[in-house]
Amino acid sequence: MGATFSSSTSYLQYKNDFELVIRATKDLEHLLESGFGAPSDKKTGLHDKITYAQDTHGLSKDTVKKLRYLVTIRNKLVHDHDFNKLPDREHFAKSYDTVEKELKEKLKGKSEGACVIS
Repeated sequence: MGATFSSSTSYLQYKNDFELVIRATKDLEHLLESGFGAPSDKKTGLHDKITYAQDTHGLSKDTVKKLRYLVTIRNKLVHDHDFNKLPDREHFAKSYDTVEKELKEKLKGKSEGACVIS
């Protein structure tokens, strides 16, 4: 995938809601897979990857709630024929930015507590 994790300010550059949502959730999926070890097979959905990260890395209920909001919006936009626009694109982008920061802080804390033997 080679995703570059960006802040919501760069996500707001996309005028098309579909592009904003797909790019943000692709980055989220990559972060869950590469940082939290979530399964990367094509049969495992984003909600399952969130559950994996929650179970293995102790994500807070608040973080999980935000993640599920983002993924639910993505699924509605992609699969619901009558859902073609974000209800609040700034809220979506800010939610992504917040959850991305929380996940990166969790990973940073994990690496700081790691023991390295040389």
